[in-house]
Amino acid sequence: MFRSTGPVFAAVRLDEAADEVLRQAVEIARHYGVKLYVCHVLPDIAAVRPLFPQLQMEDALRRADFEAGAYRALSERVAAFTPPRGKECELKIEYGTEHAAIITAAERVGAGMIVVGHGSQKHRLGGISERVVRHAHCPVLVARPSAPGGVLAATDFSDPSTPAVDAAASEAKRRGRELRIVHAFDILRYGMVTDPTMPGLLPLDFSAEIEEALRGHLDACVRRVGAAEGTLVRGSADRAILETAERLEADLVVIATRGRTGLSHLALGSVAEAVVRGAGCSVLVVRMKG
Repeated sequence: MFRSTGPVFAAVRLDEAADEVLRQAVEIARHYGVKLYVCHVLPDIAAVRPLFPQLQMEDALRRADFEAGAYRALSERVAAFTPPRGKECELKIEYGTEHAAIITAAERVGAGMIVVGHGSQKHRLGGISERVVRHAHCPVLVARPSAPGGVLAATDFSDPSTPAVDAAASEAKRRGRELRIVHAFDILRYGMVTDPTMPGLLPLDFSAEIEEALRGHLDACVRRVGAAEGTLVRGSADRAILETAERLEADLVVIATRGRTGLSHLALGSVAEAVVRGAGCSVLVVRMKG
C-alpha cells in the first residue's frame, strides 16, 4: 500500500489558500510520522537587475528585510497549525521562479510528497500547481477546501496506474472515507483483441462485449482494494473524472500522471493537469516511472 516515507513539503503563498495547504500537510506529516517543511518563494531581486552592479548593496539590504518579514509572516501562519520550529517542522524561504524553486527545494530535502494550493479568490496561481504536477518527481497534493466526502481513484487498468489506486485506498483509510474507482473509455478506440486495454478500432456491434470486459477489470480492481464501488464512464478521461467527482461530492481525487490509454501509450500528464485545474476538491497526483 501507498505510504509517504519522505518529508512532506508544503509550499504556500501568504494568502487565505495557505491555511488549507497547511492543514492537510500537517495531518499527513503527523499520520506518517515524517518531518514537515513549509516553504514560501520570493522573487530573486538580484536576478531581475543583473546589469546594475551598483545596486547590489541596496538590493542585498532590501532582500534581507524582505526575507525577515516573510519569515515572520510564515511563522505566524504555521503556528496556527503546528510549532514552526523544531525537529518536526522547518520553515524555508526560497528565491526564484515559483514552481522551479518549489521543485528544487523539495528534491533537496528528499520530499516524499509536495503539498501546494490552487490559488485564492484574490490571488490565482496561474498554472503554478499544474507546473509542479508536471515536473515533480514525487506525489503532489493540490489542496482545496471541500465538504467531507469520499475518495475517488481514476484508473486505466495499466500497471503504472496501480499505485495511484493504492494511494487512494490509503488516503480513504486515513481519512475514514469510502473509496470509489472510475474508469473512462471511448468504445471506438478499442480493437478486437483479448486484452480490452490494448489500442485499436472496434465496430459498434462489439461495444457490449468490450464494456463487459472493462467491467470485469473494474470489478477486480474494486475487490483488490476493498472499494465501495466502481464506475464506468464513456467519454474523455478528464471530463469523466471531473463529472464523477462532482456527482459523488468527492473530497479527494487521486490520479496517476502516466499510464496507458485505450488509444495509445500516452503520458497522462495533460489529463492530470486538467483534473487539477478543474476539480472542486483536492487532487493527489502520483507520478509513475516507466
